[in-house]
Amino acid sequence: MLRKLSCIIFVSYTLLFNSCKLEDDDKAKISIGFSQSVSNDNWRISMNHAMEVEAALHPEVKLTIYNANRQAKKQIDDIEKFIADKVDVIIVSPFESDSIIPVIEKANAIGIPVIIVDRKVNTSNYTAYLGADNVEVGRIAGRHIVSLSKGNANVIEIKGASYTSPGLERTMGFRQIIDQYPGVKVISIDAKKDELPKDVFVNILKNAPEINYVYAYNDVIAYQAWKAAKGENAKNKIKIIGVDGVNGPNGGIQLVKDRILEATVLYPTGGSEAIKLALKIANKEIVPKNNKLNTTLIDSLNADIMGNQFDKITIQQSDIEQQQA
Repeated sequence: MLRKLSCIIFVSYTLLFNSCKLEDDDKAKISIGFSQSVSNDNWRISMNHAMEVEAALHPEVKLTIYNANRQAKKQIDDIEKFIADKVDVIIVSPFESDSIIPVIEKANAIGIPVIIVDRKVNTSNYTAYLGADNVEVGRIAGRHIVSLSKGNANVIEIKGASYTSPGLERTMGFRQIIDQYPGVKVISIDAKKDELPKDVFVNILKNAPEINYVYAYNDVIAYQAWKAAKGENAKNKIKIIGVDGVNGPNGGIQLVKDRILEATVLYPTGGSEAIKLALKIANKEIVPKNNKLNTTLIDSLNADIMGNQFDKITIQQSDIEQQQA
């Protein structure tokens, strides 16, 4: 009798488990593939995490993330996998603006919607673009330096890679402002793979006229510049402006709080917004071609407020993850 009862319980549990599994599988109706371009970057990690949290709020979503690790060919192969798997929507953060054009156009041609996030591509054959205005990011940094210096300063600009749209556009916006002020002299140097060319930077500090400001392509490079300037006993003289404004240890907001950076320009990851946009597209809703994320300057006046707001979001995300677990 006891053995028979055990069998009944086992069969009932198995049926219940399989029923739940079928129900879960039935809910997973929307598959989203995300091709990330870089892996070891706090901003990119934050983007991935925001996507995962947002996807977890929608039981019908299956999110797959592939990382190209700065390899254009791997990113192309990753997108080809998404096409072969017939995902419902592909999200791409391009490593380069040109090399992935054919595979993006291939997905678009066979009816798979493509969302481009952060960096742009040199084609219009995609469904939607999502990102902040990088030209405006550069303008904000330029205006801040002009305001602080009253139009007279020596500046080092550390530029991003020219094969990416943010690298080009952040410099373009910065120059649109700075070039209006003859008293602001700029020396430009190029970063390589988000690394400060330290020898070149230190050589400028030693030999050029006294440097007052550094405008860096992102907060990672800005922090490296601060450490290099510290080694030259110049850190107290130079005010450094970065870009990204990630929250957390060594993020741009904390660096502003610690007075390591003078300021950072917020550049939202758009991770959560990208999943929401993908869901609208998958559900046949009409979405704008260009979707703009807001940006702002973060300095000592608002760093605490911004940090507290992001802390609340982080706590909410953690609660969601615990509930999902």
